Amino acid sequence: MIVKERISAILTAAVLGIIFYRIEIPIPFMLGGILAAAGIKFTVRPTLRWPMLWRNLGLLVGGYGVGRNFTVETAHKFIEQAPGIFGATLIAIALSLIIAVWTWHKTFANLLSCVMGILPGGLNQMMLLADEDKRVDANVVAVEQALRLFGVVASVPFLVVHLLGAKVLPQAQVAAAGTGGGLTWLVLVPIGAAGAFIAKKIHMPTPYLIGPIFATAIFSYLWGKGLQGVPFPLMSFAQINIGLYIGCMLDRDRLKKTGQLVPYAVAGTAIMVAVSAVVARYLSDCYHFSLVTAFLAMAPGGIAEMCLAGLSMGEDVSTILTYQLIRVLILNLMVPLGLKWYFDENYDGR
Repeated sequence: MIVKERISAILTAAVLGIIFYRIEIPIPFMLGGILAAAGIKFTVRPTLRWPMLWRNLGLLVGGYGVGRNFTVETAHKFIEQAPGIFGATLIAIALSLIIAVWTWHKTFANLLSCVMGILPGGLNQMMLLADEDKRVDANVVAVEQALRLFGVVASVPFLVVHLLGAKVLPQAQVAAAGTGGGLTWLVLVPIGAAGAFIAKKIHMPTPYLIGPIFATAIFSYLWGKGLQGVPFPLMSFAQINIGLYIGCMLDRDRLKKTGQLVPYAVAGTAIMVAVSAVVARYLSDCYHFSLVTAFLAMAPGGIAEMCLAGLSMGEDVSTILTYQLIRVLILNLMVPLGLKWYFDENYDGR
């Protein structure tokens, strides 16, 4: 039964992905996966779960696809744009905290749960922390994080296409499907896998994505030449698995238990996207990259989702990666320390 459910989910996601691809929607197969999983869970199979291993393998493929865009020029950009990168990260965190306090005042959820639920880019780390801290309502964190990620992944590609005029490029222009110039992607599979293994061992956040990104980026920097893109079928299948995993995070029972939170989570996500657009305009003018690149770099979604969207539109993926990666690292490495300091043993869970 489980095998049949998963096969039907993959086929549904693939059909939706092909439709989205034909009508030029960014990250079509990921969105297809999200909608397929959500549709199945909310109608016929509320217990549907997607294997984390499949999601992790999809992230590894996506990590290579993103990391291959890191070059010597990217390193120079990071140095030149450091004030903008860290400034944008601080704005995102500050806005998240404001929304968390607003949600805390208006709903039943305690402040710690609201903070952990709204922080962008830290879904996995926040869920781990929620499971470890009895003062945190894990339902609140899961619902807010899932709705934030779902809302951003669904809305940002739509906005950049229909409001900013971005175009989804034909696949031949996005990446050579295993046949273009540069070192073949097959040689780099072990490098990406090794990066994931090392990242896992040193407890790096989202190791199956960030590990391959770092490993491939370092190799690309040292190699100094082109690296082939991931073949279209493989990247599409990776997107499907990432999307199905995200879609399965939306749980009908949790939504019922925390229904009061939903309007605030949706409104908070909309506010974050709107502020990201304003900051993106400033970054675009200041550093002279496209507004679409700036918006994807600032969007409060995940690294994989926003970078893959940038890939599909031929945007500056190295810039998107830099901004998203710095934010995720700060959120996952520094924020837990800040939470532990502010919500100390005297915090009573209100």
